[in-house]
Amino acid sequence: MPRSLMLTLLISLFAASGMSFAQPADSTASPDSAVVDSAAVDSTAMPDTAAIDTAGAAALDSLAADSTAADSTAQAGDGGGIGFVPMVAKFFREGGFAMWPILFFLAIGLAVSIERFIFLYFKANIRPEDFMAKVADLIRKGSIEGAIATSSDEDAPLARIIEAALRNYRGTERDIQNAVDEMALAELPRLNARLSYLAVIANVSTMTGLLGTIFGLIQAFGAVSVADPETKGRILANGIAVAMNTTAFGLIVAIPTLIIHSFLSAKADQLIDDIDRYSVMVINMLAQARKEA
Repeated sequence: MPRSLMLTLLISLFAASGMSFAQPADSTASPDSAVVDSAAVDSTAMPDTAAIDTAGAAALDSLAADSTAADSTAQAGDGGGIGFVPMVAKFFREGGFAMWPILFFLAIGLAVSIERFIFLYFKANIRPEDFMAKVADLIRKGSIEGAIATSSDEDAPLARIIEAALRNYRGTERDIQNAVDEMALAELPRLNARLSYLAVIANVSTMTGLLGTIFGLIQAFGAVSVADPETKGRILANGIAVAMNTTAFGLIVAIPTLIIHSFLSAKADQLIDDIDRYSVMVINMLAQARKEA
């Protein structure tokens, strides 16, 4: 027991002495390392600060230059910016020869669209409910001549077909139907006249734009293959401008033309449905009036 106790005390003394030696070493080492680290930081901090100051000054100078350039550009833009018409002229000029056929198709499409819109929405559209209410009231009163006069005052296809039925009211129901069919064959094509032109114009405009694109690319790559390095960029840019502008112009013409074609075709179909409905109504009313008479 005393030997073990003495051995334990010796081990404790060695451990205590080791810890006491270790602490001064750490305490002396830490100031040295701190001094070295601070010296290193101080030595490296000065160049970084100088670099940061230099970069900051350069950035401020560049920002000032940019702001000055932006102000001068804004002033120049306010004074002499490119307007809409010169921009369109430049776009058209850079598109090449294919722009002219597309412009021709655009003019035809506008003319057809305006003419069809006026006819379908103003001339042929006579508010069939009100018109048929007047005609039906006159037929019930036995005034067939008054109903004919009311129909003849209108130039719409529906009024002409109803007038044809009224003028044959003394005949049989088959005679009235034949008169209505004959007049319908003459009047219904007026509703769909020239609407097919719009679909053709839209398709041809798109294909013409694509054709101009092909020619523009051929021009660009063909010229680049034989041109000197100084002019390759300019020739390639001109060819790409031709290609892109013709495609864009063709689509600009085709998309609204297709929309207008669908819009006007729907209106024509509505008017044809009204003609079918009210012509049958008039035939039945005349048959009923003849029975009552």
